[in-house]
Amino acid sequence: MKNRHSKAEGAQLVRWEFARAHQHLMCAIRSTPADSSFELAIVPLWDVGRAAIETFSTATAALRRHAAVAADLRDAGWTVASYTSQANPKAA
Repeated sequence: MKNRHSKAEGAQLVRWEFARAHQHLMCAIRSTPADSSFELAIVPLWDVGRAAIETFSTATAALRRHAAVAADLRDAGWTVASYTSQANPKAA
C-alpha cells in the first residue's frame, strides 16, 4: 500500500483499528483527489503485504462498505481498539 501523507494526494476520512487476541487490523477510507474517488483499505497489521484496497466513486459508497466490513469483523470476534475521523481522534 502506498504511503500517502500529503494533503495534495488525499485525506483520510476515517480509520478504525480492530483487535482480536494479539492481532490488529486497520480499516480506513481515504479520498483520492487525482481521480475523485475514495479508497477503502483493509490492512492486517501483522502482515501489511496482504492489504486489500477497494475503490469507490462516492464517499457514501465507501462508508457503506466500511460499515459492512466493520459489522463482519465484529461478528467474527474483532473489537474496535481505536478510531479516528478527519476532525477528531478518539480511543475506543
